[in-house]
Amino acid sequence: MLWVVLRPRLANSASAAFDILTVTADPSEGEALTDAGNDLVATVPMPVSIIETIDGFIAEHHVERPFQKRQRDRGEPQIAGDRAAERRNRK
Repeated sequence: MLWVVLRPRLANSASAAFDILTVTADPSEGEALTDAGNDLVATVPMPVSIIETIDGFIAEHHVERPFQKRQRDRGEPQIAGDRAAERRNRK
């Protein structure tokens, strides 16, 4: 899918009713663009030529990375009562 963002032209314009503002293949960006006021965001099927270009780019540049689970940083545990005492001592 491609996300196409169309922006309405002024009412007195003699040309098309919309200008193409941007086109993206990034789903996150496409969803974020739906919050942009009066712009019209539409999804369209991705043409085969673009699919082939993206597939070629991925085949050339992709680097496999092993999954590494991040460890939580376990800070100093605090008891709720200790926090209240700290607030009183700050005053």
